[in-house]
Amino acid sequence: MKKQFAVVTIATILLSVLTVIPAISQTEYENVTHYIPEVDTATGICKMLYFSTEEDFVTQGPEPADGNPIISDGDLLGPGCVVFARNKKLLEKFDTEQDLGLDAADVLDVERFLVAFSTSLDDPNGQFTAGDLLVTNGAVIPNMALLAKFDIRRADLGLDAVHFIGDLDRITKFLDQASDVSQDEWLQNLPGLLEEYNIDIWFSTEGTAPTPPAPQFLDGDLLSARTGTVVVANLDLLPTSVPAGIPDRGVDFGLDAVITDREGNREMLYFSTEILNEGRPSFTDGDVLLFGNGVICTNYDLVQCFEPKTKELGLDALATTIGGAIPPCAALIIQVGGMAAGSINSDGLANGLSATTPPFEAFDSPFGGAVKILGRMPSCEECNKFKMEYGEWPDPTTPPTTFIPMTDDFKEWRCIWPGLWILTDRVPDSDGWLDILCDTVMGGLYYPWDTAGKNGKYSIKLTIEDNGGVQHESSPVVVMLDNKRPEAVLNIDAVPECGDIFVGDTVSGKITATDEHFYSYQLLYESSLASGNILPIRKYTGVADHGDTDLSFTWNTTGLPACGYQIRLWVWDRTIVNNHRVWGEPGYGWRNYDYSYFCLETGE
Repeated sequence: MKKQFAVVTIATILLSVLTVIPAISQTEYENVTHYIPEVDTATGICKMLYFSTEEDFVTQGPEPADGNPIISDGDLLGPGCVVFARNKKLLEKFDTEQDLGLDAADVLDVERFLVAFSTSLDDPNGQFTAGDLLVTNGAVIPNMALLAKFDIRRADLGLDAVHFIGDLDRITKFLDQASDVSQDEWLQNLPGLLEEYNIDIWFSTEGTAPTPPAPQFLDGDLLSARTGTVVVANLDLLPTSVPAGIPDRGVDFGLDAVITDREGNREMLYFSTEILNEGRPSFTDGDVLLFGNGVICTNYDLVQCFEPKTKELGLDALATTIGGAIPPCAALIIQVGGMAAGSINSDGLANGLSATTPPFEAFDSPFGGAVKILGRMPSCEECNKFKMEYGEWPDPTTPPTTFIPMTDDFKEWRCIWPGLWILTDRVPDSDGWLDILCDTVMGGLYYPWDTAGKNGKYSIKLTIEDNGGVQHESSPVVVMLDNKRPEAVLNIDAVPECGDIFVGDTVSGKITATDEHFYSYQLLYESSLASGNILPIRKYTGVADHGDTDLSFTWNTTGLPACGYQIRLWVWDRTIVNNHRVWGEPGYGWRNYDYSYFCLETGE
């Protein structure tokens, strides 16, 4: 397998929502300041990325500016369905005519065309290898220099993932100097220069070192060039349901993509792997994954605007240039109903593993009951209060223009002494404002939203007020609410309720098992002596599947023991109820049932 790399250079990515934050000018601090662009879903973010594919393809959609419809696996594609840079353009300073592929990309400055990257193939003229980190200004940082702190004796382990950590201005100055640094100087002093600029380069390799039987690190581990340490091991990137990790869990899934903020928060990692997983959560080596969770962007999310003739083209490089430091009072919703906000799509339905312990899995799931909302914790020194608000969509395509504050009282755990927690009464004022509780056990701005009686599409948002009275408002997060139980109707033909039938008789009837967010139903017979399914367990096939109406069934009682029986119809929907779901099939979310009793006689 050709090793792949994909890195997203994103200045700010939240723990649970793939949301980017633009730079803030002083004039924008007047009244309400919006930090986040109007992109409130992972799908929206997917359309804002630079990326390259693992395979060449022909675009059936927009024609590239140079008129060539063939997209190379060495080309860097950009937002708006454009070819941002052909491979030849990336390698312009290196005077080579060959397409050498693209394994890594960090787009640091679009206007200056400052991109750090690596290729899939060695330069035939010997200027660099596929393991070296290149810069469009002509700099070459040798692979051995990246590995200097690890004391690895091999010449080149390849380069799969790269992400610069630190202040963007410092990174830019470092790269400006990089074009004047010789290979020998890099080999002698890269860690020292990273120390001097107070930055780091996080990366992964194509090989395990020093030897497979005794690895210091795996090619799926995320490494630090500055400290010579493993930042995050491959087994920690993926949920425990995935067999990642050697030797205990069995497989090294590799590391082709890494996304985090410039501050290097490990909890904010988004990434891609070298191999796919067919279990839960399922993913391919072209998808972008959330740390410890599931898919945020599928490969087709990235490439579909080019209308290729396949939905899976692999993933070599990802990048985005939007970003800036997180302001101290930035308002960011990171979790809803136990799910990462980035796991909720534009229809308000969640997918993937939860952010809870233990985790649960969502399948196109709405929310119901008491929905926990968690916002990123702002600076307790510079911010003083917050509020949560909701707005109902008047129709499926029109966002709300009016928001209502959440004003219900609730209790929250608070630390009053190391290891000692008490429940604190939290009482919003009439406008929904609450003081910021800095020692909350939740780790953020917490509000349990009572959604009883609410159904349909809503948006929620968080506002934080700083000490100067300026209000900072989050981008809305769309949430689909479902507090209705499914419809479950069982009609049996010609058998009176609690009546008698005889062994060998065939019982017939019809069922209706429906819900707007239908998940599954089960029709079964039960007694103290025998039980089983009358119909196969039926599960939903997609969001447009609402179940079955007036579905006929028959049940032959031949061979069953005489006894009192019931026929029971269970129906479940996909709702995440009270921030949780129970593992096991069938069963999920809200449920309803209908049943009928009768006696089965021998006829003797």
